[in-house]
Amino acid sequence: MNSADMATNLIFRAKNLQEFTVITELPDDFAFRGVIPFDMQITGNILEAKVWAIDFDEAVYRLNEFLQNTD
Repeated sequence: MNSADMATNLIFRAKNLQEFTVITELPDDFAFRGVIPFDMQITGNILEAKVWAIDFDEAVYRLNEFLQNTD
């Protein structure tokens, strides 16, 4: 990937990012450590996060990656 492709990809992402609400069950071993990159609300064992992504699948992926790396 050359610099022109990288710039094109960056501009595409900047123009097309959307905020998605992803709702999931809170993992049993979840603990707040470090920076939380999303707006999050936890009610009981339900976690609701607002995630910026190109599409819903990417939003789910980004939240899952964050949750898996908090232990």
